[in-house]
Amino acid sequence: MTVLACDVGGSRIKLGVVGGGRILASDVIPADSQLGLAQALPRIALAFDRLQAESGVQVADCCGIGMGFPALVDSRRCKILNEYGKYADAPQVDLSAWAAGTFDLPLAIDNDARLALMGEWTHGAGRGSNNLAIITLGTGIGTAVVLEGRVLRGQHFSAGNLMGHSVVNMGGRECSCGVRGTVESETGSVHLEDRARRVPGFDESALAQCDRVDYAAVCRAAASGDAVAVEVLRQASDIWGALCVNMIQAFDLDRVVIGGGVMESAEIVLPMIQGYVAEHAGTWWGTAEILAAEHPRGMALLGCEALVNEIHGQRDPRSNE
Repeated sequence: MTVLACDVGGSRIKLGVVGGGRILASDVIPADSQLGLAQALPRIALAFDRLQAESGVQVADCCGIGMGFPALVDSRRCKILNEYGKYADAPQVDLSAWAAGTFDLPLAIDNDARLALMGEWTHGAGRGSNNLAIITLGTGIGTAVVLEGRVLRGQHFSAGNLMGHSVVNMGGRECSCGVRGTVESETGSVHLEDRARRVPGFDESALAQCDRVDYAAVCRAAASGDAVAVEVLRQASDIWGALCVNMIQAFDLDRVVIGGGVMESAEIVLPMIQGYVAEHAGTWWGTAEILAAEHPRGMALLGCEALVNEIHGQRDPRSNE
């Protein structure tokens, strides 16, 4: 099947034409999320028109539109349930009506981390496992779970999605959700520079010379042996490892796939997380796999095909027939 795919982010919106587990054409447009979701829809439609021309796939060839959104989503009613300071109008936007009126196609929408999970489950590092999770590491921490071969959503559509807001440091930094010491507030990129400055020796560190202290800079410095960068990364990777352990134990998982911008430096970050999990998971049956996403930039777009397949095709989302 072929679908129009849209991964709505806070700063960028990724779009694609996806079919048979392949991204046939793709584009990225600015989000301007502070202006709301409604203002982005005409630009999304224009981008889809360009992608159809580029790919040679017409709307009539598509089975639907798949969309990932960075909030909790009622996938049955195609309704965005909340917003986290971005796209403030999103819960009021009728996306199904937009999809039908603009393209005469049905819409399937879900949380963006869940879409990323579905993409990796069907065509990436999640293949072959029916009990797995994804963790996306970036500005925020996204999570989603497949349990016994079914995408976990729950009665309020939050099951598996909020593990980035689990507490790992009582009394730590306040998170955007209002809770202190969550995985996101302790490791998200928003507070990274402040955390680095608190490590002894920062003024002599290579990080002190950076215009912007982000995870790319931290990983570069750590690879060069900078002691402060190594310590910053160790602190973060221990928390990410603890998140993996919590999810493995809570959901009885045999695999966790890790994606997001931080994994641009997977060769440094992944072994640290794997080491923590191997030491602390305590799984009597063996060791859960901790793998890097195979499609870090396109996993949610690939997941759009699986979601449309599930919602409108009434088939196993792993099927592409």
